[in-house]
Amino acid sequence: MRLYPPPPPGKAQQPSPRRRQETAALAAIIVLGLALRLWNARGGLWVDEAWSAQFVAQAGSPWGIFWRINHDNNHYLNSLWILLVGPYAPPLLIRALSIATGTLSIAVAGAIGWRRDATTGLIPALLFAVSPILVAYGAEARGYGPMLLAVLVSVLLIDRWLDHDHRDGAPPAWSLAALTLAGLLAQLTYVFALAAFAGWIVTARSRCTSIDSAVATTTRALGPSAVVLALVVAFVVAAASASTTGFQAGGYPGFTLAAFADVLAETVAYTTGFAFPAAWPTIGVTLAAIAALLARAHPNRRPFYLFATIAFPLVLGVALCRIGNAGFARYYLVAVVGLLLLLADSASATIRRGGWRRGVAIVLTVLVIVGCMRRDYALATAARGDPGRAIATMRGRMPLGATVLIDTIRPIPVLDLAARSTGYALAIRQTCLAPAAAAMPAPAFAFIELDRSASPMASITRCGTAYTLVQTGRHLALSGLDWALYASANPPEKRAEALR
Repeated sequence: MRLYPPPPPGKAQQPSPRRRQETAALAAIIVLGLALRLWNARGGLWVDEAWSAQFVAQAGSPWGIFWRINHDNNHYLNSLWILLVGPYAPPLLIRALSIATGTLSIAVAGAIGWRRDATTGLIPALLFAVSPILVAYGAEARGYGPMLLAVLVSVLLIDRWLDHDHRDGAPPAWSLAALTLAGLLAQLTYVFALAAFAGWIVTARSRCTSIDSAVATTTRALGPSAVVLALVVAFVVAAASASTTGFQAGGYPGFTLAAFADVLAETVAYTTGFAFPAAWPTIGVTLAAIAALLARAHPNRRPFYLFATIAFPLVLGVALCRIGNAGFARYYLVAVVGLLLLLADSASATIRRGGWRRGVAIVLTVLVIVGCMRRDYALATAARGDPGRAIATMRGRMPLGATVLIDTIRPIPVLDLAARSTGYALAIRQTCLAPAAAAMPAPAFAFIELDRSASPMASITRCGTAYTLVQTGRHLALSGLDWALYASANPPEKRAEALR
């Protein structure tokens, strides 16, 4: 990835002190982004991560991942990585693919802006390094980190091609097709980026040619990507059709306008670090700011910003309304990319102009960075609820192993993997009936999943046994698990040997 133009033929060019400083600044930003992701990758796997690892353990092979796991929680590249390192590996290692690709995305964001100048490169790199939503999804074992890297590399290629010096060149069609394959294998929501790219290319090319010619050029540029998309979708449908269960999906929140607005406001808050207490003022101010910034955006990039930040969320919102799903912040990662690049472009252009606006742009950029870092700290502290703490508490009370009672199947892989990754002998029971004919003592612990707004009860009764609250875990936002751990008021004696 070249940040500076090559020297003239036959002349070796030593980097100037200024360029060395700029390169050092970019390296420092990348290290900062890596540190934030490592910090946010602490703790046990939460529900979606744990179920991904559980599915991989059941599949047992690369072919099994592609053909047997017919579930929307199967992000192929992430599942292949889990298979490589082992589903019972330490959580940090399981999350390493997302951490690596999320960190690389910082460098690519910098390269997108660096084509104009160093300031336009350093600001997006810094925003992508600290944006809480990118830190969070770049530090968990799912496919969003690799997908975002594919999106950003595609943006870089398209931007280079559409730039004035490359206007008459051939489109990077096959490179985009390869990135489409990687993006879809990482996470199928890469299709949202393809839609934004199509609108971007048609609109940008129509500025210098007819609409028919612009559409034809877009077809040449994205035609191979469309074929890749069709093949991937056909494979997913074929695998689901061959399965006895068909294609399965996890739980989704029902659609209401209020829930939809809350998701959009959460996306803005964890993209920029700031939001109003109420959802609708946050959305309104964000739309007004986007509209004002679009008017001054770079002409070739303006269509992408428009389609990514306004058109795409609007169309997706209508679709979610029809299917009855309020959605999650992670659905809008294409809009996050567009918004951060737009903010960086606008801040850089204003700083270059000088005058009093330069000072305002610097202050606002610093405020965004501070706001993002504040939310990064809060997310890292919450650690998605960290179910590993429950295992540590049980180990502290019963070092040789324990039995825990649960109410639903959702936390089974969460507890199982957290225990296995630390070598703790944990038996999990969902019913009061002992699996063996002989009677068994009541489980020493009960693990209860909590609603996000519910407070845990001080004590509960399960299987005729009283349990007292000993610990809770709460996630803050975006992803995680809320839970309460209860201990038996009369626990069984500690066994002389592990349960298994």
